[in-house]
Amino acid sequence: MEIFKISGEERESQKQNEDTEQSHSPAKFEEAIAATGFGKYNYFLLMAVAVPCINQLLCTVELSYVTPVAQCDLNLTLEDRGALNAITFAGMIASGFLWGYFCDALGRKKIVVYGYLCSGIFGLIAASSMNKTTLITAKFMLGLVMNGPFAATTSQITEFHSTKYRGLVSISRGIFFSIGNLIIPLMSWAILPRHWDFKIFNYFEFHSWNVFLLMCTLSTFLSSLVYTFIPESPKFLMTAGRNDEALRIMQKVFSVNTGKPMEEFPIKALEEEVINNPTKKVTVNKKLKQELKEVVHIFHRPHITNLALVCFNVFTLVMSLNTLKLWLPGIFQSISDYTNVHNGTGASMCIMLGEMIPVNVSSTQECSVDRDNISVYINTFIVAFTRILAFGVSGTFLRLLGVKTMNIICCYISGILMLSIYLAYDELIVTILAAIGTSIGSVGENMLIMLTLEMFPTNLRTIAISIHFTLGRIGTLTGNIVFPYLMHLGCLPPFLFVGVFAMVCATTSFLYSSIENKPLE
Repeated sequence: MEIFKISGEERESQKQNEDTEQSHSPAKFEEAIAATGFGKYNYFLLMAVAVPCINQLLCTVELSYVTPVAQCDLNLTLEDRGALNAITFAGMIASGFLWGYFCDALGRKKIVVYGYLCSGIFGLIAASSMNKTTLITAKFMLGLVMNGPFAATTSQITEFHSTKYRGLVSISRGIFFSIGNLIIPLMSWAILPRHWDFKIFNYFEFHSWNVFLLMCTLSTFLSSLVYTFIPESPKFLMTAGRNDEALRIMQKVFSVNTGKPMEEFPIKALEEEVINNPTKKVTVNKKLKQELKEVVHIFHRPHITNLALVCFNVFTLVMSLNTLKLWLPGIFQSISDYTNVHNGTGASMCIMLGEMIPVNVSSTQECSVDRDNISVYINTFIVAFTRILAFGVSGTFLRLLGVKTMNIICCYISGILMLSIYLAYDELIVTILAAIGTSIGSVGENMLIMLTLEMFPTNLRTIAISIHFTLGRIGTLTGNIVFPYLMHLGCLPPFLFVGVFAMVCATTSFLYSSIENKPLE
């Protein structure tokens, strides 16, 4: 019996030694990040990323609320309003590829902090604009600079979570965008109807819409401030060969989440992702050249096929959704103008949209803006609130259907509902169709982001997501330039345009491969 007792003790000791050896063996990123758990630190990260998400929404949508109010101050035509809706996206397009390259080379944190700081400066210039040329130029530069930090925050928040929680992160980002959609009509309601006209330094003429733009700019500076407290992405550090720094960050995340000392983090070493990493410091110029060589890989197989699919689907869906979203305040304004003139009586969409298309007037006729338009802000608020509800329930359907299937279903339903707005004869019906259609479409758009993030390895992920957003912005730019011309053709072409392209995205999404529970490369 003593022999067997000794043998049992030896086996137990051997098992403990094996467990200890396993815990000390280098761990891959997915194993290490999963060991950090999910808790207080992750909630802090989610709250932090909420700020740039809301800021992104405010800075890209704000002019769609401004143009109906500022059309007299800036002497805007229908085409000018389309150009102003699109100009921020044009700036983002111009810098899309470049920012992804710098984010993958220099890291996420620096790009976020300094990028948003510079963006805020151009936001201040836009807010103090006194003519449409200055406003267009400032908003273009804002988009040019803001593109980089936003793409960096998207990659960073993903790389702080294991595959188990990435779906939750994506849903949370969608909710934050929806919160931004709630904030902006409330801000508009509080500021834009005011008859504010004053000068600063006896030179800068300020109206209510200038104050509105100034308030939106504050979130840009806040984004920069918040991310000074956020560490660099551990996945990026591992890819850069800085495993010791990555491990310390993971230990801190583990400690905050569990309340245990950092030393109890079960992972003691991380797997080297950089072979023959030089010990001496690499210059920025040399590192950028190395990263440029890596970026070229995205245009070769197998990545080029995935990239082509991403580009086409993002272009079609985002063009459809963002065009309608950015023109909704103007559409609701035209409905409000019509009902005010006709004693609250509605009409077909074709007739009511006629209020948006300017007619030739004499040079002596005074330009006026109807500020008694509370229904415009109520309707846009309802649309935004519906998006929050959609993202709130989407988590359940995501677990049941998966990312790919959910994207397909959302895009089909969204396209049908947006096309159906053409048939509406009532302001309430227009609001319901627009709210449900754009909300479900936004969930589908978020699924596309998840697909893109999972399809590419770490060294190409930020450039891939930058290209993803760039193609979306090209779609937004295209849609907002084309939409006013389609309105001149009639009321059916604009809604046919937004509805059909959403359904085209749904059809081509069948070509995606499944990404369920796929680890990050």
